[in-house]
Amino acid sequence: MQDRIIGVGVIGCGEIAQLMHLPYLMELPAFRIAALCDISPGTVDAVGEQYSVTARYTDHRALLADPDVDAVVICTYDHGEMVADTIRAGKHLIVEKPLAFTPEEARPLVEQAERSGLVALVGYMKFYDPGYQTGLERIAAIGRPKSIHVHDFAGRFDRYGKLYTQTRIADVPAEMLKAGREAVTGRVEAALGADHAGYRDLYLLLLGLSSHDLAVMRGAFGTPDRVVHAQQTGPNQLLAVLDYGGVPCLFDMALAQYEWWDEWIHVHGERDEVRIEFQNPYFRNASAIVRLREAAGEAASERVIPGIPDTSFRREWQHFADCILAGAKPRTPLSGGLADLDLAVRIIQAMPPKRL
Repeated sequence: MQDRIIGVGVIGCGEIAQLMHLPYLMELPAFRIAALCDISPGTVDAVGEQYSVTARYTDHRALLADPDVDAVVICTYDHGEMVADTIRAGKHLIVEKPLAFTPEEARPLVEQAERSGLVALVGYMKFYDPGYQTGLERIAAIGRPKSIHVHDFAGRFDRYGKLYTQTRIADVPAEMLKAGREAVTGRVEAALGADHAGYRDLYLLLLGLSSHDLAVMRGAFGTPDRVVHAQQTGPNQLLAVLDYGGVPCLFDMALAQYEWWDEWIHVHGERDEVRIEFQNPYFRNASAIVRLREAAGEAASERVIPGIPDTSFRREWQHFADCILAGAKPRTPLSGGLADLDLAVRIIQAMPPKRL
């Protein structure tokens, strides 16, 4: 029997909070929604009414001072400052990816979280995908790979909106939003350096679209020894070749407009192949599919291991509760988010110079 229910404050009541986090916080018995925060007063009031939450704030520091809040999920655009404030306030946290926009911003957050003893996770929900977990077991079973291919061309991001009810009130001054975006781009340009600042938008796309890919690569293969090659192959497209201890990995990313979801890891072994195909992250109850090619005596065999009907976001919250209530080891600590930011910068800086 569970003795404690974790009061969660939601900072940022936009799309990912409304589509995924809030419904599971309502459903799972380990949690209750203690408070909401958004810079849009209209949005926080509308979402508060929907979920019957009376503690509503437009300043995250006020939410962090609320004694009913034990933990927070950070779903805003710019995360670094809020992570630091959350740690100082002594609250457990999940921060949506990326951890921050630059390694320089992220590094002290990792140190602060480790000193604090708090549970601090990056919201890499694919780590909790049961199909991904099955795929990792199959990859480990084939031994040293001969080659790796990680591919993310995504798909249409405007189709799933019809599946959910969302509320967004346009009451935030445009100047405030513009100033926030400009502050981020300035920090990113400084982190990339003058010779590569021209890739600023590509770097931001890499963090927005493919930081999950960097994370699942790390989960499967660790951190690459070096970036052998990288190039921009289109306005919203890049290709990189990574070296994992002598094993080549081709990583390609693009923002495509497919009517299907196109994101996968394909690993070639000496005798077997494993392919993990991820589902659209905004579809509930759909986990990754694993495809195997292997020997069947002297013939070839192909098998499909379908994903079970569960949602990685839900499993992420269950793991968060286990970490807080039962002392489970965090699977997606902030240190992983820092490693992924370091790799993202290395990929961009391996490209030919491109000044602004």
